[in-house]
Amino acid sequence: MGDMTIPFIMLLIVTIALVLERRFHEEKIVDIYEDKLKQWKEHASVDTKEKKCKELVGLVYLEDYQLNIEVLDEKAVDQLTRKKYNIKI
Repeated sequence: MGDMTIPFIMLLIVTIALVLERRFHEEKIVDIYEDKLKQWKEHASVDTKEKKCKELVGLVYLEDYQLNIEVLDEKAVDQLTRKKYNIKI
């Protein structure tokens, strides 16, 4: 029994050392990638411009050779009466 205690203790010490070393390297890698993520967010927020999204405010129908516009949002009526719109084909 006594002749196996020394190799067992050495194996235990090596196992503990490897586990601690792996944990240290994992923490270091996580820190590196967190820093890179912060840098990316800083650079990405500066370069990106706000994109204006399209909003559906009405529908256009052709009935009896006449265009009819059905407005879904009341804010668009003012722009339609002032003729502030573009036509895209």
